[in-house]
Amino acid sequence: MYNYKTANEKALEWHVSSQHVKYLCRGGKIKGAVKRAGAWFIPDDAPNPVQYTKSCSKGFRFVGTKNKIFNSAIELFMLKGYNDVSLKDIADHVGIKQSSIYNHFESKLEILDTIYDFYCHCYLEGRPSLEEMEPVLQNGSLMDIIRRIRYDFKEEYEQKMSDISNIIFQRIAIDERARKISKSLLIDEGVKYVEQVFERGIEIGRFAPFDIHAVAVFINSVRIFTFYHWIVDPSPDSMKNLLDDEQALYQYATKFLTDLKAPVINDQDKQL
Repeated sequence: MYNYKTANEKALEWHVSSQHVKYLCRGGKIKGAVKRAGAWFIPDDAPNPVQYTKSCSKGFRFVGTKNKIFNSAIELFMLKGYNDVSLKDIADHVGIKQSSIYNHFESKLEILDTIYDFYCHCYLEGRPSLEEMEPVLQNGSLMDIIRRIRYDFKEEYEQKMSDISNIIFQRIAIDERARKISKSLLIDEGVKYVEQVFERGIEIGRFAPFDIHAVAVFINSVRIFTFYHWIVDPSPDSMKNLLDDEQALYQYATKFLTDLKAPVINDQDKQL
């Protein structure tokens, strides 16, 4: 169709699953989307309805049976592995007939893609926006700024995010989307976000210009280190050791930036 793209093409463009795009089409959330011969077609200039904002996870707040299917699938995929879990296993875990799953998901793959979509949205929702970073950029110490660049998930999502992270790590060698999430979300997007924070700091005069990319890579690496550690061993003793390690790494990052003479440091920074 002229000036239209398929759901698969728009999914690639918007960096989400095709199943999620079709779900949005069915719900009337994509302006101008039409269905022809069983396939969805979307205007080429349709605005992206998949926005990474503080309210984005609302679209994943399932209720009733759908929520039970979603949660059970996460638990079973994490414990047994995606390939070793059938729709019947999920249905039995929920306590419903297998056929009932099709009222909510078209296939096991759609469940997995929905899990991935949920993870991407909540992962980005867990970090402070640039607007929320503004007060600490204006008035906080350099250590305050570095500490604030972290991801804190809502309590209701913590266990899900840990379990889904394990699913992604299990599938990273065999699943292209799991690889893309690991690289584009955890690494590329993470570095880009830290760069944006320091770019804003330079813009408002908090920092003198400096090579922000190298610093962003280091700070994002610390963040990934703490995130992976939390997934592998979230026990209280382990987390205490992790906090000590994190503090030492952040102090090193602060000293590194101070030695670059990039920050407009205050007295608190000078003590480090």
